Amino acid sequence: MTAIYEAGDDVSLGIWAKAMAQGWIDFPLNASVLEIGCAEADWQSPMLALRPDLRLTGIDWRPCDRPGNLIQGDVMNWQLSPSERFDAIVSLSAIEHIGLGAYGDPLDPSGDISAMQNAYMWLKHGGWMYLDVPYCSQGYEVKPKYRCYDDQALAQRLCVDFRVRHRAIVEVDHPDGPYVALVLEKS
Repeated sequence: MTAIYEAGDDVSLGIWAKAMAQGWIDFPLNASVLEIGCAEADWQSPMLALRPDLRLTGIDWRPCDRPGNLIQGDVMNWQLSPSERFDAIVSLSAIEHIGLGAYGDPLDPSGDISAMQNAYMWLKHGGWMYLDVPYCSQGYEVKPKYRCYDDQALAQRLCVDFRVRHRAIVEVDHPDGPYVALVLEKS
């Protein structure tokens, strides 16, 4: 019997659950996993219920209570020890907010780019990153609280240096939708 990720009614947790059900997610045994933007929805508790072997770390500007190690800080500028690297990084509807100040975080119009450059550096060789962000085929937009990405903005802002392993446009019942879900690999 296959275990199912319990997403509740959160849109991004639901997109994650679909990606898992489709076989996109392949954590190695005892994987070290970083969650970028862990304060909004609790991804960690249901994940640990399925995979108690995972070593989870979350980073968010805001304080929160999660079962993994928590770093309250700025993902655009957090310094990771050169000897530390992650097998995987997960970011559920967070990258599009970074640097816009909507959650009290520092203002930086390239905050999403900085976060993705850091994510690339923080991954082990062959590691992967899952993320989902709002998608707009008509063109890239910056709204007051989030960014909406078209294909060009995805390539130029979020996927630089990564190889795209999986990609899907996901229709959701949410004002920010549709979303694009990506699994990116560091080669």
